[in-house]
Amino acid sequence: MIEYSKGSMADLKELKTLWIASFNDTLKGFKTFMKNNKNKMRIYVAKDGNRTVAMLYHIPCKFLEYKAHYLYGAATESKYRNRGIMKNLIDFSLEDAKTLGEEFSFLYPADDHLYGYYYSLGYERNCFRKQATVSRDKLMHIAEYSPFCMSLSVTGMGKLRENYLKGNSLQFSQDYIKYSVANVKNYGGYVICSGDGYCFVDEDEYKKCVVSELFAKEDDIFPLLGEMLKESDADTFVFNYSPTLNIFDNEEIVPDGMVKFLGNTKVNEAYIGLRNL
Repeated sequence: MIEYSKGSMADLKELKTLWIASFNDTLKGFKTFMKNNKNKMRIYVAKDGNRTVAMLYHIPCKFLEYKAHYLYGAATESKYRNRGIMKNLIDFSLEDAKTLGEEFSFLYPADDHLYGYYYSLGYERNCFRKQATVSRDKLMHIAEYSPFCMSLSVTGMGKLRENYLKGNSLQFSQDYIKYSVANVKNYGGYVICSGDGYCFVDEDEYKKCVVSELFAKEDDIFPLLGEMLKESDADTFVFNYSPTLNIFDNEEIVPDGMVKFLGNTKVNEAYIGLRNL
């Protein structure tokens, strides 16, 4: 019989095994997640006897003036899939979230085909980001260059997002922002900072640079692009950023993530952000 409950650090060994097997990740990746999130996140598990067969995590955050969470790391052991276990575990976790006064549950499906699955659980595609593909030549014409490049701390990133990331944007804790920065670096990416601005960058072998999140105060956007040109020799740049920013003339709004309303408060659009695409 499958039982559903809150997990704890006592489940660490089985959580590690399930994480690495499900996400094809490394031990370093799992340790980075646990180290940076263990103090505030909530763990939920499904067990068959003493065996942990499914897991997920809630990362507490704020959305507007409301409590919310970001649902992360959902996984089921392969031989236990297609039995409704994850659906039941999500339902169990959301009932607990409601008792804590949380109004929203946000997530990014791991693959595009999972949007339909989460829709069947009550999640809606009300989350968006802006995206623009820009050539190096075009970027060189609009970028600005500053002789000074200040490194923005994790605390600085958090305060920047809190004070200037307007609209319906999810606000993460310092712990989760620290994890996001470490996660980018763990998988070969890097972080560029300039003034009050930052971006998460990944490059591939085809000289394409993908910026999974860019955020800056208005006056610091174009100096940040200048720093990017110094760091990267890519020919093509794909930028992803908050819909509240207006940067490129060819930018478009695209769906990005999902939200489930746990109470009576509903929104038509939201921005999650801080992801490594």
